[in-house]
Amino acid sequence: MNNNLTFEHYIELNIDYSKVVNSTLDIEKDSILCIELDNVEKLDNLILEGLNKGTKLVLTSSNSTIENENVYRYKNYEKVFYDILKKICPDYKTKNYFGITGTNGKTTTGYLLKQLIGSTSAFVGTVDEENYFNFTKEEHLTTPKLFNLVKLISNLNSDIDSIILEVSSHAIKQERLKDINFIISGFTNLSQDHLDYHTNMDEYLMTKSELFNKEISNKFLFVDTEYGQQINLRQNYRGISIGNSSSNDIEFLSYQNEIISFKIDGIKIQENLLITGPESVYNFLLAFGLAYYSQLYDFEILKNNIKTLKNPPGRYQVLDTNENSIIVDYSHTPDAIEKVIRYTRDLYQNEIIVLFGAGGNRDKSKRSLMGQASQLANKIIITNDNPRSENPMEIAKDILAGIDLQKDAKIILDRRDALEEAISFLNEKTTLLVLGKGHEKNQEIGDRILDFDDVVVIKDILGNK
Repeated sequence: MNNNLTFEHYIELNIDYSKVVNSTLDIEKDSILCIELDNVEKLDNLILEGLNKGTKLVLTSSNSTIENENVYRYKNYEKVFYDILKKICPDYKTKNYFGITGTNGKTTTGYLLKQLIGSTSAFVGTVDEENYFNFTKEEHLTTPKLFNLVKLISNLNSDIDSIILEVSSHAIKQERLKDINFIISGFTNLSQDHLDYHTNMDEYLMTKSELFNKEISNKFLFVDTEYGQQINLRQNYRGISIGNSSSNDIEFLSYQNEIISFKIDGIKIQENLLITGPESVYNFLLAFGLAYYSQLYDFEILKNNIKTLKNPPGRYQVLDTNENSIIVDYSHTPDAIEKVIRYTRDLYQNEIIVLFGAGGNRDKSKRSLMGQASQLANKIIITNDNPRSENPMEIAKDILAGIDLQKDAKIILDRRDALEEAISFLNEKTTLLVLGKGHEKNQEIGDRILDFDDVVVIKDILGNK
């Protein structure tokens, strides 16, 4: 029987580590499937699927009940798994890891941090321009599981010494990055999201806070809000604070005429900064603080890089037309929608048209709150986001329930039709906010994944006017 095997048995195997996969989706000829789950039934089903697909060998834990000559079940599977990771990428544990968590602003902060610290870093998050994960057929998660992260690092240029990670609450709760120690981490903010996964806001906050434990992050920064202070309290006031008070470690002074002024450790910095969007200044300050307090980079180089920074795609991405502006933004929580409308209204002094939807098979409780937040706009168009397997009209009605009857609001489910109508209302006194999908290049409707990029579709519509 191949059960209760020891690490010594594994060491004696002649494994081609380039053939090791961690998902049945990635099995090819001569693949070696390395897999473990707490759920015995699911684990066994996946192993059987792997065998049916022709995997050469399965390495798993004694948790499995499958008896097969090609299935090796180890009583110390975790030791086997981590040895496999080291064989795939011997130096993955020596990289400098930066973690960023929070409801909104993770992508912008990470994208800015990568630009600040330069070409020897890699940013792994929601924006995936480099198609980092083309080695797996698994869905690209905001925060990858450890096997895929290590596989990714093994594929990067050898001079990459810093890895910037967006860390989702799902990843923290599922211990997806167990075995990774962060040199420094940052907290952006917290607002309602993912309450289909977390019991309530306190549990959501507690999960986020776990990233900043001493055992996981050597240092951490936080934006000085009510939730930021609660995070710091949970970590015995270890955090480095960002705010507009002289008591903050990073003190925001002003941002006018594209010039940012702030103090860090009492040192005043004043530089050109060309980024835009609600909370963008605090995203920048968090990114700069992460770089500065990591003590890995030259202070003068960091300062000089400020003027070169730009927004990530789909984050307050301004599409200029002759008469007005159309802004594409990823905002998809009530708090983010409210802030982006307020920011845009103040910036352009225009009437605001907002177009957005809500994702299917996700937190339903926030939909009416999204509708409520959208009432700050003058005109509201509710459309499809990624309805997935839910009824699109029911999602739209959930949003509409939060909007007062007297508001100018309508439902146009087809997103292109909705964009065409919204653009038809534009004039010199209006600005259009297209929210929810940002950088995304497809749309999930039912069991179909359709090509749909807001920026591409808008440019196409404008070109056909």
